[in-house]
Amino acid sequence: MEGIGDASEDPFERSMNDVPMNALSRTIEIDLRSLLGERDLPAKEERIENLLY
Repeated sequence: MEGIGDASEDPFERSMNDVPMNALSRTIEIDLRSLLGERDLPAKEERIENLLY
């Protein structure tokens, strides 16, 4: 139980079981900038070992 608590204690520290905030934020930014008609959009977050961070 303590191990599970330790693993979920900080859900934003970019480990395997955390919420991929960088990828979510980048996707929202790309979508909003696209809606505003911008053409020079940032690249999507790359997967690292098939995981988004």
